[in-house]
Amino acid sequence: LLRVDEDLARRRAARAQGLRFFYHIHGYEFRPGPGGATPMDVLVRETDPAAVWFELDAFWAARPGVDPAPLLRRYPNRWALMHLKDLRRGVPTGDHSGTAPPDETEVPVGAGQIDYRAVLRAAREAGVERYYLEDETAAPFATLPASVRWLE
Repeated sequence: LLRVDEDLARRRAARAQGLRFFYHIHGYEFRPGPGGATPMDVLVRETDPAAVWFELDAFWAARPGVDPAPLLRRYPNRWALMHLKDLRRGVPTGDHSGTAPPDETEVPVGAGQIDYRAVLRAAREAGVERYYLEDETAAPFATLPASVRWLE
């Protein structure tokens, strides 16, 4: 009981200083376990919504085969941050490894297989506060402007 009280006091102190804890997904959270629950389901269920928020990386939801829009709606008000990064059309999904070679799998936002119109609508509904355009390709000075143009 003392440990729980100490943890609660630390969380309150961190919040009082404006600090928040976020978990960034990376693909492996969606491998179903026994009974069908995923690690993502467990993370959301077992963490305090007042102390733990999540950062959706649309690419890392799509890579294992999860549609980011319904995922955002499944856990409303738990997503505060979001990485915008697109998965190249034709790249197979179902990969829970959390790895992907960027120049073979990543394309500018709006040019890949993620339905970003639906994802951005769902993000607004789910309470996402901040969006980060992420580009890990070898030519970000070419691909980032293409992403910005599509988003505009």
